[in-house]
This record gives sequence, structure tokens and C-alpha cells, in this order.
Amino acid sequence: MCFGVLAERSYRLFIVGFGISYTLYWVTLLAIGWWMWETTGSAAWVGFVFFCDLFPAILVTPWASALADKGDRFRILKIVLWIQVGTGFALAGMALAGALSPALLCAFVFLEGALIGFSQPAVFGLVYRLVKPSNLSAAVAFNSSVSKSTYIVGPVLAGILFTFGLEIAPLAFAANAIGTLVYLAALTRIHLYPEPEREPQPLSGLFDQITDGLTVFWTNPIVYRSMVLILGVAVLQRPLISLMPGINDRFEIFDAAFFTLLTASFMVGSVVAGLIHTVQNTDVGLERRTNVGLALLLAAFVGLFKAIDWFDDGRAFSISFLFLIGLASAYVWTGNTVILQNRTPEHLRSRVLGNSFMMTRAIGALAVVIAGSVVEQTDFAFGMMAVAVFVAIAVPLSLSGRSRRKT
Repeated sequence: MCFGVLAERSYRLFIVGFGISYTLYWVTLLAIGWWMWETTGSAAWVGFVFFCDLFPAILVTPWASALADKGDRFRILKIVLWIQVGTGFALAGMALAGALSPALLCAFVFLEGALIGFSQPAVFGLVYRLVKPSNLSAAVAFNSSVSKSTYIVGPVLAGILFTFGLEIAPLAFAANAIGTLVYLAALTRIHLYPEPEREPQPLSGLFDQITDGLTVFWTNPIVYRSMVLILGVAVLQRPLISLMPGINDRFEIFDAAFFTLLTASFMVGSVVAGLIHTVQNTDVGLERRTNVGLALLLAAFVGLFKAIDWFDDGRAFSISFLFLIGLASAYVWTGNTVILQNRTPEHLRSRVLGNSFMMTRAIGALAVVIAGSVVEQTDFAFGMMAVAVFVAIAVPLSLSGRSRRKT
């Protein structure tokens, strides 16, 4: 299989650096939860430290996106990455010196979450300068496949490190900084295509630009449709993955090793979806195909829990349905990200894609909280079915309502 986008040297350097960096980011992130649990034995502390990773990006991203649309995205990215290197090695140094506490770890994670909120809009606005316009769709899709691959490789590496005990924690904490250095080294060797001219905009303050970047999700029909489908996927996918350990325990049909196989099956499906988009390398017809993908996702979502209920040993069915869920969710998510990347005006690129990143994290986290509450009062099958029914109703209603208002 040959991908034309990989023939472009700058993109190859970028994706190798990005892939290594993101893999080692997962090592550090998982090590943070591992250290917190081993040190405190408190699920509340573990939950809080991951909240510290998520929440700052929600606060920072609208501001960072507006700044990226005004300034030099490449320069912003490199500055943020160098700060991440410094904070990563500082965290590792504190752990090595035995000076790290749960509260201090949360402070480091909060800062890292804020830095991610600054870097992501710059990355989203930079991809189109790494490839020819004809390869932009493939680049966005291949980025997705590489990202999903790191979800598999990163936890495997983390698991190997954890076998050495807490003494290895400083190295695990430094992994993200080491990966970021590799990323920076790759960025120094790439050559960017000239930046397209940004459409002249009336002079306005930063707050007005932030508002413009958020209102476009409502005023632009292409952006609105894509975001509705992306958020629909987030509402389905995030609770399923986040609550998977509880699902595993509730139905008592999976041992620990098979649970790992289940999550890997989901990720493999996600990688395959990105590769399909990479081969297609176009956004022509994606609206229709991603609608079909969402329907497949809903069917596979319902099928997973029906199979568990109906069959004494639902292992084979569970693997199959989780692969389909990974495939369909990533196909819809990546396909609509391709649409956003291709059809967003240049002066709004970082705001649309950066705020999309922020909104999906926020809505996904909210969906986990609500689904978890429903499951707590009922059971997993009912709670997950309720999520599927909500998406099956809310997405068509949102799209049809927007269409009626437009006419």
C-alpha cells in the first residue's frame, strides 16, 4: 500500500517526530495515574489528577486558537514544546529527589494540560503547510491513524516500565520531555510550504476574535454539520472506553488479558479507519459516507451489549463489535475533521480546529459523568443503550433543525 503523502519529506519528518512524542506522552500520562494510585491509594486523587489534565485545555484553547490565527503558528508550537521539555524534566527531577507530592503532581499536570491547549490549535493550523493541497486529506487522516497507534504502543511501554516499581517513575515522567525533544529535532529539519494569504479582517480585540471563533460553529453550515457528527461520536465513544473496566467487571466474562485484547481491538479499528481515509485522500462524498458511518456505529454499539446479554460467552462477539465501533467512530470523526481542515477559511483555521478539539474533550467528559450516573442507578446495558438512543435522536434533530432555520 503506497501513500502519496509519505513521499513528502517534511511530512515524513513531522509524523515521525509527532508519533514518537505522542507515544511517550501516553507513557508519562499513564505513569502519573500509576504513581498517584501507588502513593495515595485513593481513586479520588487519581480522578482529580486526570481532571487537571483535561480542564485547563478547555479554558485555554479559545484564547490560544485566536492567537494562532493571528500569529505565526509554527513559532507558537516550538515555543510551547520547549516549555513542555522544561516542565517534563522538572517533574522528573522532583520525583528523583523524592520531593514530589500528590498536590505538586497535580500542579504539574495542570500546567501540562494548559500547554496542550496552546499547542493543539497551532498544530491543527500547520498541517496544510507540510503537504501539497492534493495530499491534505491524506495527511489529516494519516495523522489520525498514527495518533490511534500511539494509544496501543504507549500503554504497552508504560506497562513494561511499571514492572520495575516506583523507582522507575522519574524515567517515566521524563518520557514526554524526551519525546518532545525528538519532535523539536524533527521540526528543525522540515521545510514549510508558503502560508496562504489570510483574508483581511476588521480590526478587533482578542475577545471579539474568540467570540468569532466560537460562533462560526453555529453560523457556518459545513462546520455545524461536521461538529454535530463529531460530538455525537464523542458522546458514544468516551463513556464506552472510560467505563470499560466497570463493564468488564459487571459481566464477568473477561479476564485481564482479554480486557487488553478488547481495548486493542477498538484501537485497531480506529487505525484502519484512518488508513481508509488516507487511501481515499479526498473529502468528496464524505458527508454521505460519514452519515452511514454513524449509523454503523450506533448499530455496533447496540450490538455489543445485546451480544453480551444474549450469549453465555460473548467474547468473540465483543471483539468484533468493538472493532466495528473503533472503525466507525474513527471513520466519522476523522472524515469530518478532514472536511473541517479542507473547507475552513484560512483566517479561522486554528479557531475552528482548536475549538473543535476543546469541545469534544469537554462534551466527552460530560457524557462520561452523565452515563456513569445513569449506570450507577440502573446497569451498564441500560445506561449505554440510553446513550445510543440519545445520539440517534439528537444528531438528526440537530441537523434537521439547522436545515429548517437555514431555509
